[in-house]
Amino acid sequence: MNLADDDSVTESTTSSLQSAKEKINKLKGKFQKKMDASQFRHINEKLYTTTGEEAMEMFSKKPELFDIYHRGFSNQVEKWEINPVDRIIDRIKKQGEDKVIADFGCGDAKIAQTLQNAVFSFDLIKHNEHVIVANSSNVPLGDKSIDIAVFCLSLMGTDFKDFIREARRVLRSKGRLIVAEVSSRITNISQFVQGIEELGFAILEQNEPMITSLSWFSRRPSQGRTRVNLRAYLLNPALIRRDKLLANR
Repeated sequence: MNLADDDSVTESTTSSLQSAKEKINKLKGKFQKKMDASQFRHINEKLYTTTGEEAMEMFSKKPELFDIYHRGFSNQVEKWEINPVDRIIDRIKKQGEDKVIADFGCGDAKIAQTLQNAVFSFDLIKHNEHVIVANSSNVPLGDKSIDIAVFCLSLMGTDFKDFIREARRVLRSKGRLIVAEVSSRITNISQFVQGIEELGFAILEQNEPMITSLSWFSRRPSQGRTRVNLRAYLLNPALIRRDKLLANR
């Protein structure tokens, strides 16, 4: 065997090893996606069926679960024609840069990263430097200190009514509440709106596209603590079927 033959064998071996390595990495990637999909589904169910405090405790013990959830959530939203947070950003821009905003359950804090307004971004984990760690039922803001409160796909805990009450506490008189939710969670949109109104708001505008429903409310003057009709105000958990989730990955 001459040197040319040796070079040919070496190149062939290297190529085979490289091909085998690529196949292994591809299999690892598929396995990781399946694992992430399974964990995302589990975390998603937990968030919709526990209180905000319990969810905060879960993420504080295992912060990596938030990253898994955020990746899965982002993958789902990317498939939608319109991301509701983009619609909310467009609406806030029309209100002016002087408006102070509180973003409850902000995720990656896209509103704060996009707008020039003062934005307080709250979530259970500090995903980036814009996020303030807080339960949405108890945020570190004074009474009547903001102009716009946002819940974009973030009314997730079983105690979400307390989130709305907290938003009303920090909103100034005639402040605005923006709620975007998955339409499938809302059994009856009129009753859902009524439930929020009973917590001290008045509906200004509501639209109901196929995937998400976007509602715009105004804070009403205090009328004392109202007993809310829990049945009318119930939001269904947005649970994801395992076969559908895996098929989309």
